[in-house]
Amino acid sequence: MPAQPSAPNERQLALPRRALAPWVKNLIGGGFEVVQPHLPASPDAQLVIYLRGGATLLDGQGAGRLPPAFLSGPSLAPRRFVVEPGSAFMSAVFRASGILYCFGIPADCLGAASVPLDAVIGQGNAERLQDELQHARGFRERVRVLEDFLLRQAGDGQGASLPQLSFERLFQPVGTLAADLGLGVRQFERRFLAHHGVALRDYRRLARFAMALSRLMREDKRPTLAQAALDAGYVDQAHFSRDFRQFVGDTPSGFLARRGDSDSGYRFWQFGREELDSFTR
Repeated sequence: MPAQPSAPNERQLALPRRALAPWVKNLIGGGFEVVQPHLPASPDAQLVIYLRGGATLLDGQGAGRLPPAFLSGPSLAPRRFVVEPGSAFMSAVFRASGILYCFGIPADCLGAASVPLDAVIGQGNAERLQDELQHARGFRERVRVLEDFLLRQAGDGQGASLPQLSFERLFQPVGTLAADLGLGVRQFERRFLAHHGVALRDYRRLARFAMALSRLMREDKRPTLAQAALDAGYVDQAHFSRDFRQFVGDTPSGFLARRGDSDSGYRFWQFGREELDSFTR
């Protein structure tokens, strides 16, 4: 019988082993405290595998029943789900170039849709991974199984033809970024799209929003809305609020007021400091 998590709704996080760290931000597993999670737009591509149950995407690109295992690229819009009671999952959240390195496909081929994993690696390989994860005993063993899979899948790797950009460097003029790599602007923009999954302009907006959101979600030393916006590079709080409404579907104050409610879809966002740091580092 498949191993059962000791706490069905507990979410756990692990940082990847060194060989995967340039390509993977973190690995997360667990269940759902709410039946209708509401997730924000995100600059990150993900691999998600359901160990039990499943979910239905209510709106946006690819609305409908989600595959039991799928890849998805960065999203410029929030997403709402209905999750079957007792569902549990494992996921890997990728850095830029991670999809290209691990699966050999440009990240922009995914879009925000949920692409079935078996369409990328074949049905037999996808089923073996799901079976190994379902029979693993505990979170740490599932992390090992998923890491081993990603390393086997990458093989010798695709090579990183686009270096990782720090948050600060990401906002340098595109001409400077291209010149530093010995590329023309259009060549750089095409390469950026293949590695990051969205155009440079959109990725900058998502990265700035994710940085401000992570500041607001801290339980210790939480900044004001204005300070969170300033820390993330927004011109002012009004610009941050406009992005927040687009990427979350709510106002910052409305989100903060409801994120701890037991029946709120935002409750799934109850990240600890280690989780928040792993998303923004």
